[in-house]
Amino acid sequence: MSLPSQAEYVIAGAGIHGLSTAWRLAERLTENGESVNGRIVIIDKSDRVAAGATGIACGVVRNNYFQPAMRKLMAHSVSIWESDPKAFSYHANGYMQIS
Repeated sequence: MSLPSQAEYVIAGAGIHGLSTAWRLAERLTENGESVNGRIVIIDKSDRVAAGATGIACGVVRNNYFQPAMRKLMAHSVSIWESDPKAFSYHANGYMQIS
């Protein structure tokens, strides 16, 4: 599939976060009576949906990272994954922090 020459919304990543974002954006546009066709483009480094972190991590979206214990646990987990990315099949694609 070829990429369009332009798009109003471009979402990087076809994992659970990217697809959820695209879905919700499409819902919002529809709720506002706007057309969705051709306005949202999802790009991914792979040619398969959920082939990266989502597939490895079971596609879980968690909402409890605001708790200090969970932040500490996740930071520790990332440091372990990053210590040997090949052994753990870890492919970093960015970080997001919500405060």
